[in-house]
Amino acid sequence: MIIHPMKQALLVMHYGTPKSIDDVLPYYTHIRRGRPPEPAALQNLVDRYQAIGGPSPLTKISEEQALAIQGGLQRRGVDTVLYVGAKHTHPFIGEAVEQMAKDGISEAVGLVLAPHYSSMSVGSYKDYAVKAGDQHAPDMALLFLDRWGTLPELIDGLANRVAAQLEGLSPDETLVIFSAHSLPKRILAEGDPYLDELTETSKLVADKLAIPHWTFAFQSASTTGEPWLGPDVLDVIEQNSKAYKNIVCCTVGFVSDHLEVLYDLGIEARDKCAELSLNFRLAKTINADPTIMDALAGIVAELFTKSA
Repeated sequence: MIIHPMKQALLVMHYGTPKSIDDVLPYYTHIRRGRPPEPAALQNLVDRYQAIGGPSPLTKISEEQALAIQGGLQRRGVDTVLYVGAKHTHPFIGEAVEQMAKDGISEAVGLVLAPHYSSMSVGSYKDYAVKAGDQHAPDMALLFLDRWGTLPELIDGLANRVAAQLEGLSPDETLVIFSAHSLPKRILAEGDPYLDELTETSKLVADKLAIPHWTFAFQSASTTGEPWLGPDVLDVIEQNSKAYKNIVCCTVGFVSDHLEVLYDLGIEARDKCAELSLNFRLAKTINADPTIMDALAGIVAELFTKSA
């Protein structure tokens, strides 16, 4: 076993994305818990990736975000070894934690690149990490940042991006739609905070800009045979097509450019607006925004201090 002199680690977790079109099948199969998709469903996903020019930049951006957070820790005098793990592609979260154990890490903070907590999103990432930690390094202290959807720097960053798209538009003729990935509706009966946290972030951004007309919608729901959270962003666009001339979409749930942003919003929502003769604008995602990443580093540094 290699004993690293710092013994502290930053574990950054993200969803994962296929490295190539050939990797779409194993990626999709993993999402489906080992059940290969039907050929038509696989082709549909391949078509979506090809429409955005190939595999999404999610992994690359996630790595850039992780490095930026690590840099923020270093500026605060917190030296860490960086590990990045994905939920559905290599290196998996469990593989990253196993490597941490091999490297002799004794203390780590885990951060999911998703600002809002749900047992089915952030909670599941944590479960993967904890399970691997219990198996490979039961004595390793592993803390987590569960949520960061009200981080002032995040709100400012989102507000700046929305403001850029509102430029030149009449406020009374414009609807701003904030969005995030849908999840199975049953989480609400379980008391899951996901919807409340998403709504809070959206309201903070809207209030900061004094946006008169805004709403929240879900997107990218899967077909699993059970109800998913709505309303869907495409339905919201259609339902409001007579009341507004302009639609500005801003995802508050996704923090990097990837399929759900580039295709579901950048193509599907855009085309829906074109079909309804609406002007469409899409706010940029935060990606590796240095101010936001540095603010996240500040919170992570506090977690290391509390565990000392």
